[in-house]
Amino acid sequence: MRISSRVLVISLALLLLSGAAFADKCVGLPGYTCDKASEGAFIGGAGTPLGAPGAGLLLSGNSFTVGVHDGTGGADVIIVAATAGTLTGTLDGIGFTSLSSFPEQGATGAIQTNLQEAGFCTGACTLSFGYVDLHTALPAGGSITVTASGVGNGTAIYALILNSQGQIIKITSNSSSGVTDGGGSTVPEPASLSLLLTGLCGIGSQAFRKLRR
Repeated sequence: MRISSRVLVISLALLLLSGAAFADKCVGLPGYTCDKASEGAFIGGAGTPLGAPGAGLLLSGNSFTVGVHDGTGGADVIIVAATAGTLTGTLDGIGFTSLSSFPEQGATGAIQTNLQEAGFCTGACTLSFGYVDLHTALPAGGSITVTASGVGNGTAIYALILNSQGQIIKITSNSSSGVTDGGGSTVPEPASLSLLLTGLCGIGSQAFRKLRR
């Protein structure tokens, strides 16, 4: 009986410790706390899987979806992001609020790996963090589509799902996150600009000659 009691006590202690460690994956962010948050939220949309050892989706285009694998709904959705540089642009017309750290423990290493595999940084990336509260509910068994505008390529995207008390109940695992690769505008290189100006001058010259006739 004594051995059984000891085994039971040790088992309970290990269960409590593992539960605490699991809950620590979500560390919250200003104004929002975690309510035993578990992984399960995901970023989807058009794109291709990141190459190993990266994980997640390399997004194309200017939109992505947010859902939960087990169909859990939520009262609100927050998008947290990280990039090697400065966060720019908006999500559904809302700008990023800066953060001093990422609200998921252990995620920064995976984010750096993803950005390196996608070619957006080399070596130890210096990351900046931010979030957007979409003020949009997630329907049970459904998903929402988020439109990005001016968000730079190489921005890691994660989702947090909140309950009606404003507590985080679902977070995104590294393998279910996304990295933008289609929302940035292409800046013409100097050679292209020179060709463009030459062409415009030629058109202007031809038009001027016709007017003189």
